[in-house]
Amino acid sequence: MINALKILWEQVTNLPLIIRMVKFGDQNTYGSFILGQTWKIVNPILQVTAYFLVFGLGFRQVTMPGAPTSSPLYYLAWMMFGMAIWRFMNEAIMNGSSSIKRQLKIVTKMKFPMSVLPSISIGTSIWTLIVLTVLGLAFLFISGQPISSHWPWVIYYLIATLIFVYSFALFNSTILIIIPDYISILRLVMSMGMWFAGVIFNLGQMNNLVGDILRLTPFYYLVAGYRDALFAPDPVLAREFTSTTIIFWCSVLLLLIVGTYLHRSFKDIFVEYK
Repeated sequence: MINALKILWEQVTNLPLIIRMVKFGDQNTYGSFILGQTWKIVNPILQVTAYFLVFGLGFRQVTMPGAPTSSPLYYLAWMMFGMAIWRFMNEAIMNGSSSIKRQLKIVTKMKFPMSVLPSISIGTSIWTLIVLTVLGLAFLFISGQPISSHWPWVIYYLIATLIFVYSFALFNSTILIIIPDYISILRLVMSMGMWFAGVIFNLGQMNNLVGDILRLTPFYYLVAGYRDALFAPDPVLAREFTSTTIIFWCSVLLLLIVGTYLHRSFKDIFVEYK
């Protein structure tokens, strides 16, 4: 537990470095493009265009139980908030999990802790969250509905998401170096995650064992919580969220402790796997 707290503190003390590396990474990624860093905004929008065409225009009669309006734009706003937090988690986890492996050749030359590499990858994914959240707000306002009065809870869910994503990425990063085939399992889990996290469909309507299990996952907790903070009229931690909050933080703590143990146990021999 002490080592886990030390790992988190390393992220705080190296925050200026992380921010500089994120900026450098963005410039390196988009520097050769004509539109430059404009692609950070354009790319997420292009990625969700297919969902707009299918669920916004293709299924124009899509409605949600208890929704104040049947406008497809209201559903699109609901979907976009879920898409924002999910795509951020997906990109951050996948990039963060492979961040140390990508740098194995220079790992001995680094003058900062290896534990900040997943944080740098997470930081580069933040634009996806920002752009899609703004897009969701635009759809919400166009549909004529106000933002939820519980929007300050977004801060809590952002912090929870960052800690969960970092813990999961740190855990994955060591396993991925030791067992390269693990990346295939991770890709499979994350590719199915959008459907199991309730991004497109409301899992609250699944009144069966499968629905009960899916609603216990950290992905659903963060997607539904972040979306409800911007969308729902009732208190965010009402309903099932009181009990699932305990389950969520126990899961995060377990990932962080195990991930920290693996990282500290193998970091001195990472170079042997390059």
